[in-house]
Amino acid sequence: MNRPIILGSRASKLAIWQTNLVKNKLEDSSVSCEIKIIKSFGDIDLKTPIYSMGITGVFTKELDQALLNQEIDVAVHSLKDVPTRLAEEICIGAVLKRGKWEDIVLWKNIECKSKKVRSVATGSLRRKFQWKLKYPNDKIVPIRGNIPSRIKKLKTDSKIDGIFFASAALSRLKIYEKNEETLDNFLPAPCQGFIVATCLKENKFIIETLNKINNKKSSICSEIERDFLRTLEGGCSAPIGAIAEVKGEVIDFKGGVFSMKGEQPKIIEALLKIDERNRAGKRLANEVLRNGGKKYIEEAKVK
Repeated sequence: MNRPIILGSRASKLAIWQTNLVKNKLEDSSVSCEIKIIKSFGDIDLKTPIYSMGITGVFTKELDQALLNQEIDVAVHSLKDVPTRLAEEICIGAVLKRGKWEDIVLWKNIECKSKKVRSVATGSLRRKFQWKLKYPNDKIVPIRGNIPSRIKKLKTDSKIDGIFFASAALSRLKIYEKNEETLDNFLPAPCQGFIVATCLKENKFIIETLNKINNKKSSICSEIERDFLRTLEGGCSAPIGAIAEVKGEVIDFKGGVFSMKGEQPKIIEALLKIDERNRAGKRLANEVLRNGGKKYIEEAKVK
C-alpha cells in the first residue's frame, strides 16, 4: 500500500485515545497511519438508554459502513461495543492487550458513599442488577453522555451520589478521583477492557498488518467471552457478564446472566485447558441457559 492506512474512530476523547494507541503500535511496525473521525449514532443520541434503543452496534454501525464504503481501512472500537455478529464482509484483525477489566463507582464524596440509601447512576442493566443484589434499597437512575460530562454531572447534580464507569476508560484518560471504589466482585461486560481493530476480510494486506499487533492471549479470551455472549443471544439489552483470563496453561472463566426481577443470577465458573478451548464459550452459555438463564434472557427481551 503506497498511502497511509486510514484508521476510523469515534469522536470521543476515549475513542481517539484508543485509536492513537493502535496508530502508535502500527507505526512502531513502520506502517504509516492517519485517523479519520466518524460520528456514531450512539454519540448523537445521548438521552436514550442504550438498552432501550432496540438495536445493537449503536457505537459501531457508522464505522462499519465507512469500512464497507472503503472510506477507512481499519475501524477501532472498544470490543465490548462490537456486536457478536459482524457484517459478513468484516472481520476482527487485532485485539490489543487487555486493560483493566473491572467496574468502578465514583462517589461524589465520602458522605455519599456512607449514606444508608444512595442514588447511583448507570446506563447498564448489568451494573444495575448486580448493584441491586448487594444494595437493594439504593436507587438506580439512568445516565448517558461521554465520560467528562458524566463526571461533571456527578459533581453538580445533587440527586446523584455516585456513577459507574469502566476502570479502563478512566485510567486511559488519566482521570483519577479520590472517591473511587473498585468493584472487584462485579462481573464485567464481556470483552470489557479490550481494544479491537476490524477490517474487511478481502483486504489481505490490512489483515497481515494488523496481525503484527494482535495479542494472542487477548484474542483467545475475547473469543470465548464473545461466544458466550453470542450464544446467550444478549446484546446491550441483556444483563450479561463474563471474564476469561489466561493463567499459565489454563483459562479461568466466570460468566452469567442477571435477573431483571432481582432473583439470584445464573453464574458458571470453569477452568479450561488452552488447547481445549474451542467452542467453550458456547458450551458454557448453553449450560447457563439450561440452568435457568433462558428465563432471564426472555425477561430482558420484553423490557
